[in-house]
Amino acid sequence: MFKASADGPVSDTKLILRPLIGLMSDQPPEEIERHVVREIEKHRRLRDNAVMLEAKLDGASEPESAREASQDYIAAMIAVHAQQTVVSTLLDILGYIPEMPRSRGH
Repeated sequence: MFKASADGPVSDTKLILRPLIGLMSDQPPEEIERHVVREIEKHRRLRDNAVMLEAKLDGASEPESAREASQDYIAAMIAVHAQQTVVSTLLDILGYIPEMPRSRGH
């Protein structure tokens, strides 16, 4: 349920992806952890891409390039936030934050 606030509409409840609960219901914890790690890594890649697109938007000087950069940035941020919901739901299912493998260089 959404309500208005000074910051705009906010939810009274946490958003979870119920289909993921069903998908993970018969999985052993180590398998769920493997999925969590993979989805966290994906979230980081999406975030890095959004940061790059934000810089491109900030540097756009012509109206057409600024419009295109804005569209790309908004699409990237939608993906980041959607992926955050995946990660959050999987972390709730797992019940803890797994140790992440050492970051590989880009």
